[in-house]
Amino acid sequence: MRYISALATTLLALHHSASALMDPSLYKNVITSRNLTYHYYFSPAQPQKPTLLFCHGFPSTIHDWRHIAPQLQGKGYGVVVPDMLGYGETAKPTDPAAGSKAVSRLANYYPERFLAYAFFAVPFMKITPPINFQIYLDYLKQLYGYEIYAYWTFFSAPDANEVLQAHIDSFVSLIYPYDPTIWKARFAPTGAMRGSLLEDYVTPRPSYVSEEDKKHFIETFRRNGFEAPTCWYKIMTSQLSAKDEEQVPYERLLPPASAPIYFGAAKYDYVCLPEIGYTLFGGDSFSKHNVTEKEYDADHWLILSNGDEIARDLDAWIESIVVAKAN
Repeated sequence: MRYISALATTLLALHHSASALMDPSLYKNVITSRNLTYHYYFSPAQPQKPTLLFCHGFPSTIHDWRHIAPQLQGKGYGVVVPDMLGYGETAKPTDPAAGSKAVSRLANYYPERFLAYAFFAVPFMKITPPINFQIYLDYLKQLYGYEIYAYWTFFSAPDANEVLQAHIDSFVSLIYPYDPTIWKARFAPTGAMRGSLLEDYVTPRPSYVSEEDKKHFIETFRRNGFEAPTCWYKIMTSQLSAKDEEQVPYERLLPPASAPIYFGAAKYDYVCLPEIGYTLFGGDSFSKHNVTEKEYDADHWLILSNGDEIARDLDAWIESIVVAKAN
């Protein structure tokens, strides 16, 4: 079975319960060869339809895909939607080495298993030589005017879980702000996230996050904590993945040119800036790839706010480009 992989990089929330959109009988568990339990949602594909793998980002669960996966399931696609390692009902190892750049590395390690790749908000993450993280932040500040990834330092701190748990209402507000521009001052720069949490800074909720969604998020992460999810940032700030990534053969440093790519950018994302993806996919490295780009009138959480539109766009892209090319 070959898959189409979709990556969203982030969270949770909206106006319908997950059970209203995703059939409760289709949730399953599997124990891997490493003795790790994965919780996932699965519906098999109808004949001649590919299977879609949906991978959420930080700090999310299967719940993030409730406005997209069921619609494509209804179109006959197979869907596999896991709680990623460290989240939801999946195992939660706290060794920082468990962190991962999931979909990008699937493209590096197992390209033969995928027909195509779709990225939302965050583009493909290339393997690059290790660099001191502070030097990297300084470079980003020169480039964009502020340190767009300095919040990774807070998530990598030993007390991050404790601070996030103690100020979780503020964290929900920071993650899902009514005004996405606050990320430039309250979220991204050095010290901004910690300072905002410690003063219990709050903003109104955006329209795509209901009070029920907020409650679901708080209950999920009070129960599971942030220790395992933040491993995704610890591996980025510590370069723990460098040794593994050095083993990737040159011919697998990028997704195969034969695999179409979809990049859904978020116009009002002030951390995962659309221009980062446009520069990457418009560069020489991807000149031989079939890349489809669309900018959505949304903040970072486009799969929550624009789910219906994205489901339609993915269906059209798969039918017109991916399946046509595979045939």
